[in-house]
Amino acid sequence: MVSRYCKSATKSYLTAILMAMVLAALSAICQGQTEKESPQVKHITFSSKKLPPSLFNMYTGESTAPFLSYRLPENYSRDKQYPLIVYVPGFHGKPGGTIRNAIDIAGSRECVVASLPLFKKAVDKSEPAGGLLLSLGDYQVLSQSYRVMLRKLFDEVPNIDFQQSAMAGFSNGAIAIAVLVSMQDEFILEHFHHFCMVDHGMFHLCDLHKSPTKDRRFLILVGDEEDYGRDLKLRGAKLMADSWRLVGVDIESRVLTDTGHELPMSCKKQIGQWIFAKPKTVEEQSP
Repeated sequence: MVSRYCKSATKSYLTAILMAMVLAALSAICQGQTEKESPQVKHITFSSKKLPPSLFNMYTGESTAPFLSYRLPENYSRDKQYPLIVYVPGFHGKPGGTIRNAIDIAGSRECVVASLPLFKKAVDKSEPAGGLLLSLGDYQVLSQSYRVMLRKLFDEVPNIDFQQSAMAGFSNGAIAIAVLVSMQDEFILEHFHHFCMVDHGMFHLCDLHKSPTKDRRFLILVGDEEDYGRDLKLRGAKLMADSWRLVGVDIESRVLTDTGHELPMSCKKQIGQWIFAKPKTVEEQSP
């Protein structure tokens, strides 16, 4: 029932909504490129033998090798376990994601934080938004690429508390997360228990009643500032959350006031608070 809704909603809404989403994200991404990284940030770079071209590579034509960015907590110890927060960016994802957003989500908490680039099977520039938008058809390349990248991170940082670990994505990154969980990706669901999608991804959420997605937590955040297709995003997010709660899924939809297609600091703080909050009971979540 919900799966059929998800598939039809994806086809119906994407053309109307997502061109505006990508154009708005471009401005935010460009601003983020001027930010300076913390000196503690480390990079794991991957050759073309290990990974396919990233979405950034395919869209821009540049040959920059994709990499994973991560940062350890200030007083990191191998004798202690830490939650991992992974941020998945919007637009074309840049070569190594946006680590600054992962750092902001963690705040002062002792966490390992990381950011990933985006991957897509192919870019068809005749599609809406010039072929940037991810879809369920990109699952295999996303799954395989993230498995390679995250396994390398886990080799370097083996003391991760997977029960507390989370993935948060904005825009195209929110779609990436929705695709992975909807396709029941075993690796992702084994290593992450909390998934947050900001201003997109709701139309790609399917089959959350299946185990183990039913035992994971989900948060959809949608801005309320009027733009093209905004009312559909707000209605779609609420409908998706209400539908899945009927079958016991821990999912919540929240409206970000005075916010458009953006990821302000107030939103990042809210994500961090949600990740580490005590989960609500099914009764507390009921529509």
